[in-house]
Amino acid sequence: MNNYFRVLGVKSNASENDIKKAYRRLSNQYHPDKLIGASEEQQEQAAIRLHQVKKAYEVLSDPKARAAFIKDFNNVIVTDPAAAMQEMWDQFYP
Repeated sequence: MNNYFRVLGVKSNASENDIKKAYRRLSNQYHPDKLIGASEEQQEQAAIRLHQVKKAYEVLSDPKARAAFIKDFNNVIVTDPAAAMQEMWDQFYP
Protein backbone atom coordinates (compact mmCIF):
# COMPACT_ATOMS: atom_id res chain seq x y z
CA MET A 1 0.00 0.00 0.00
CA ASN A 2 1.44 3.33 -1.06
CA ASN A 3 1.67 6.12 1.47
CA TYR A 4 0.05 8.94 -0.46
CA PHE A 5 1.30 11.54 1.99
CA ARG A 6 4.86 10.43 1.24
CA VAL A 7 4.19 10.42 -2.52
CA LEU A 8 3.18 14.09 -2.34
CA GLY A 9 5.82 14.92 0.25
CA VAL A 10 3.38 16.31 2.82
CA LYS A 11 2.66 15.49 6.44
CA SER A 12 -0.40 13.49 7.41
CA ASN A 13 -1.97 16.60 8.94
CA ALA A 14 -1.43 18.72 5.81
CA SER A 15 -4.15 21.15 4.82
CA GLU A 16 -6.03 20.95 1.53
CA ASN A 17 -4.02 23.93 0.32
CA ASP A 18 -0.70 22.21 1.13
CA ILE A 19 -1.84 19.08 -0.70
CA LYS A 20 -2.86 21.11 -3.74
CA LYS A 21 0.46 22.98 -3.79
CA ALA A 22 2.43 19.73 -3.56
CA TYR A 23 0.36 18.18 -6.34
CA ARG A 24 0.87 21.15 -8.65
CA ARG A 25 4.60 21.25 -7.97
CA LEU A 26 5.09 17.53 -8.60
CA SER A 27 2.77 17.28 -11.58
CA ASN A 28 4.63 20.18 -13.16
CA GLN A 29 7.97 18.52 -12.41
CA TYR A 30 7.01 15.14 -13.95
CA HIS A 31 4.83 16.41 -16.81
CA PRO A 32 5.95 15.06 -20.23
CA ASP A 33 6.13 18.56 -21.71
CA LYS A 34 8.80 19.47 -19.15
CA LEU A 35 10.99 16.48 -20.07
CA ILE A 36 11.85 17.37 -23.65
CA GLY A 37 15.57 16.52 -23.44
CA ALA A 38 15.16 13.48 -21.17
CA SER A 39 15.93 9.95 -22.26
CA GLU A 40 13.17 7.43 -22.92
CA GLU A 41 13.84 5.68 -19.62
CA GLN A 42 13.62 8.96 -17.72
CA GLN A 43 10.35 9.78 -19.45
CA GLU A 44 8.93 6.36 -18.53
CA GLN A 45 9.97 6.83 -14.90
CA ALA A 46 8.43 10.30 -14.88
CA ALA A 47 5.17 8.93 -16.32
CA ILE A 48 5.00 6.33 -13.55
CA ARG A 49 5.73 8.95 -10.93
CA LEU A 50 3.14 11.32 -12.42
CA HIS A 51 0.54 8.56 -12.25
CA GLN A 52 1.39 8.00 -8.56
CA VAL A 53 1.12 11.73 -7.87
CA LYS A 54 -2.27 11.94 -9.58
CA LYS A 55 -3.60 8.95 -7.64
CA ALA A 56 -2.33 10.39 -4.35
CA TYR A 57 -3.99 13.72 -5.08
CA GLU A 58 -7.29 12.05 -6.01
CA VAL A 59 -7.38 10.27 -2.67
CA LEU A 60 -6.10 13.06 -0.44
CA SER A 61 -8.15 15.86 -1.99
CA ASP A 62 -11.43 14.04 -1.33
CA PRO A 63 -12.27 14.23 2.41
CA LYS A 64 -14.12 10.88 2.46
CA ALA A 65 -11.41 9.05 0.52
CA ARG A 66 -8.73 10.65 2.70
CA ALA A 67 -10.44 9.51 5.91
CA ALA A 68 -10.83 5.99 4.51
CA PHE A 69 -7.17 5.94 3.43
CA ILE A 70 -5.97 7.05 6.86
CA LYS A 71 -8.15 4.44 8.55
CA ASP A 72 -6.93 1.66 6.23
CA PHE A 73 -3.32 2.79 6.41
CA ASN A 74 -3.35 2.78 10.21
CA ASN A 75 -4.75 -0.77 10.21
CA VAL A 76 -2.06 -2.26 7.98
CA ILE A 77 -0.26 -5.14 9.60
CA VAL A 78 3.15 -5.89 8.16
CA THR A 79 3.36 -9.65 7.74
CA ASP A 80 6.68 -9.65 5.88
CA PRO A 81 9.05 -6.96 7.16
CA ALA A 82 11.70 -7.78 4.57
CA ALA A 83 9.25 -7.19 1.71
CA ALA A 84 8.07 -3.96 3.35
CA MET A 85 11.65 -2.72 3.65
CA GLN A 86 12.33 -3.66 0.00
CA GLU A 87 9.23 -1.70 -1.07
CA MET A 88 10.41 1.33 0.89
CA TRP A 89 13.91 0.99 -0.59
CA ASP A 90 12.46 0.82 -4.11
CA GLN A 91 10.45 3.99 -3.52
CA PHE A 92 13.55 5.99 -2.63
CA TYR A 93 16.01 4.34 -5.02
CA PRO A 94 14.14 3.38 -8.20
